[in-house]
Amino acid sequence: MDEIDRRIVNKLKENSRVTWKNLGKEIHLTGQAIGARVERLIEEKQIKKFTVDVAYQHTEFITVYMDTQEYQAFENKMVSHPNVESVHKISGDGCYLLIAHFSPEEMDLFFKKLLTFGRYKVNVSLNQLK
Repeated sequence: MDEIDRRIVNKLKENSRVTWKNLGKEIHLTGQAIGARVERLIEEKQIKKFTVDVAYQHTEFITVYMDTQEYQAFENKMVSHPNVESVHKISGDGCYLLIAHFSPEEMDLFFKKLLTFGRYKVNVSLNQLK
């Protein structure tokens, strides 16, 4: 990834819906050249996906300590759960780290189901700085 690619990626992080033409004006390339660079970055897996950044009311960081050997079942449930943004298999404190967004009612039900796999620790984000 060269300096121009970094500038393109940074601009796409700010607004992934910008047109190639408008992005090209900012970076001083044609829209066609921007499109070709973005396609190359996608093919090289430098860009994984385009996404929407939702302003959630609550964000929870949930460390899971597995008490069972049902890792695949746990992973399948977490990956498919609509409130779970991401699932990380981790080293150190815990087995998995979940980043999720729940209302208080949804959280209570989720944690009851989570107890079938093991214990958990929850940290709630008070304010996202970056």
